[in-house]
Amino acid sequence: MAGALILLMSLPGTAAGAESDNDPPRFQGRNFPFAIVRPVQPAPITPLHTLKGGVTTLRRFSGKVVLLYLWATWCPVCVYEMPSLDKLQARLSGDRFTAVSLSVDSRGARAVLPFLRRLGIKNLPVYLDPVGRAAEALEVGQGLPWTFLIDHRGRVMGYMKGAADWDTPEGQALIRYYTGRIPR
Repeated sequence: MAGALILLMSLPGTAAGAESDNDPPRFQGRNFPFAIVRPVQPAPITPLHTLKGGVTTLRRFSGKVVLLYLWATWCPVCVYEMPSLDKLQARLSGDRFTAVSLSVDSRGARAVLPFLRRLGIKNLPVYLDPVGRAAEALEVGQGLPWTFLIDHRGRVMGYMKGAADWDTPEGQALIRYYTGRIPR
């Protein structure tokens, strides 16, 4: 992953480089632990399409910790993880944190909307990346899901490959570690 996050664009005011105090509490997913990125890298500025046809970028969330979740409707593990992220968003979202789900389904909203209704997802912001620009910029390998934790300065601090139960005390502790680093 060392070269995986070398990106051409960055959020304003971000700086790539090692952050010596990036030492969050441990968090274990179903198969993999949360992995810290060293040195930290700027998050990609790729288009995020809204379900209503608009376009934005991660800059929209500047100043917040973002849990960026890359998924697809055809991913069986995503069915398990989406409700956990929805609960986490309901519990912790605010001026310091948001979870953002980014579907890489090539059929866009036509595939995603029925999936979200079926799972009862109500709190989680959902965006579309039907051509996979964010996944390409983050150099996501085969398989989904991938979750990236982006700090309030727009830097990728770590990632999780595969599923995790984010709405657990351990998952919340990881998020609170990063939101607690935002200056008041």
